[in-house]
Amino acid sequence: MSSLFPVSVLDADRQSGKAPILLAEAPADAPSWAAEHRDALREVVAEHGSVLIRGLDLSDAAEISAVFRQLSSSLMIEREAFAARQVYADGVYSSATWPANQPMCMHHELSYRLEVPSLMLFACLNAPTSGGATAVADSREVLNALPADLVGRFERDGWLLTRSYNDEIGATVAEAFGTDDRSAVESYCRANAIEFEWQSDGAASGYRPALLVQPDRLPQRVDVRPRSARVPGGHVRR
Repeated sequence: MSSLFPVSVLDADRQSGKAPILLAEAPADAPSWAAEHRDALREVVAEHGSVLIRGLDLSDAAEISAVFRQLSSSLMIEREAFAARQVYADGVYSSATWPANQPMCMHHELSYRLEVPSLMLFACLNAPTSGGATAVADSREVLNALPADLVGRFERDGWLLTRSYNDEIGATVAEAFGTDDRSAVESYCRANAIEFEWQSDGAASGYRPALLVQPDRLPQRVDVRPRSARVPGGHVRR
């Protein structure tokens, strides 16, 4: 652990099956606190998968953005979005609108992109008066629970995603690609290995790798290369 790691972090509450909890004791300057302890916090995440920090007393989206930028070398601009979000700053967004009485299924954020995030940062400004949760799962445990023949198919074939961009459900073309200019969308598709054909509902379909293994976790990296696929019906294709 870093020599800058405070005792309170080393003594973070670690309960079996739950993320370690750290009490930060309301630092006067949250972004500076994050910068000071960045390496140590990332070590905790690398070891345990996640960490829950309480006590930063963040007041607004601008302060959250400043903390996030101290904890990460860069923040990804969301593209190919699944649902519309409010944009607070480049790489900082609201959560997706979701019915309060419905749980959100486990998922890897932006797993359908050519470049996927390596770190997720969440913050809460307005806590619910009752209920509310951000559930997380260990993807290695999920993978181990799947049938071996299914995992083999994932390793061999990857997975197929089919999407439709429209005004009724999910993100529109403009919300997903940051623009409704066709030439700009086409340029993005070419740069990100997406084959495309325009049609009325803006459908998209394509293969992506199913497994990406961190090289520092296992002795061998799983290299799953997407295979090209031609989808009938004039869809936008990956």
